[in-house]
Amino acid sequence: MPASSQLPMSAEIAISTLLSAIDAEQTTSPGHRLLHARLQDGLDLLIWRGEQPEPLSMNVRDDWGRVQFCCALEGHSSFSFSSGRRSAEFALPAGSACISFAPGCRGRSTHSGRIENVTVSIRRELLAQLAPDIDDALRHELDSERCYMLCRSNAEMRILAHSLSDVLRRQSKTDPRVPSRASLWLLGQSLALASLIIDAQRNAATDSLLRPGDHPKLLRARDHLLADLTFAPTIAELAKQTGLSERKLKSGFQQIFGNSVYGLFQRERMHEARRRLIVNDSPVMTVAADMGYANASHFAAAFQKEFGVTPSTLRKHR
Repeated sequence: MPASSQLPMSAEIAISTLLSAIDAEQTTSPGHRLLHARLQDGLDLLIWRGEQPEPLSMNVRDDWGRVQFCCALEGHSSFSFSSGRRSAEFALPAGSACISFAPGCRGRSTHSGRIENVTVSIRRELLAQLAPDIDDALRHELDSERCYMLCRSNAEMRILAHSLSDVLRRQSKTDPRVPSRASLWLLGQSLALASLIIDAQRNAATDSLLRPGDHPKLLRARDHLLADLTFAPTIAELAKQTGLSERKLKSGFQQIFGNSVYGLFQRERMHEARRRLIVNDSPVMTVAADMGYANASHFAAAFQKEFGVTPSTLRKHR
């Protein structure tokens, strides 16, 4: 059963001290809560949730030395640190994900609004065994020991993060004598989330075939494309809005996002539909209409093409 606690406040909080307080079920700082599950030696799952009117700031020290794979579901977090080598400040808004590694670092974290962050924490040596083929750019950042690499989360990533958060939250309220979701499931889903974040970070890097100014334009095109999953704008509209040619827009989507313009739209639309079916328990007809389908059978066919199962079957066996 996962340990849980509300966060203790002090002049400086070491991560190991924070986790010890959680495992001892000490509770302070109303309105914020951290759930912690040890999945195997060197691999942990953390769910950080909270809500309060004023921003919450903490002075923290990373004495844990883990590589963190974080998916931000709600709220806005920022981190600043200073060391003998450098000072920096980073933001983690909702809808983004990051890879961070800063052993021994001292800094300040600030969280505002309703916060829900899901983090998979992996010891560096274990990560090298689990993912020996990580790209050179990520390896270089990890070797610097001041790594913070931000990317945009996708629907599949958010579904996994929501599922992990929901399961861990339910288990924290369960009598320990009652059988809970198998640790193997939590381990598998946590590794899958870390893998998706690595892939997203790799895809977010600017492709050498694109000019420097093309990458932000493609990111804007993607954001506009996915802003309304009920209806896709035309390629001509996206090209006009971003100042890219249609040819550059289509080739850029393949290079940066690994998919065609409409392929990415359809994938994200189906993953959002799946999230609503699983997390919100919405009826199939409602989800079909919300996703812009006038014909439920067309929605079911598209859903089955993406996931190999009909939406009705998914709801029945979720």
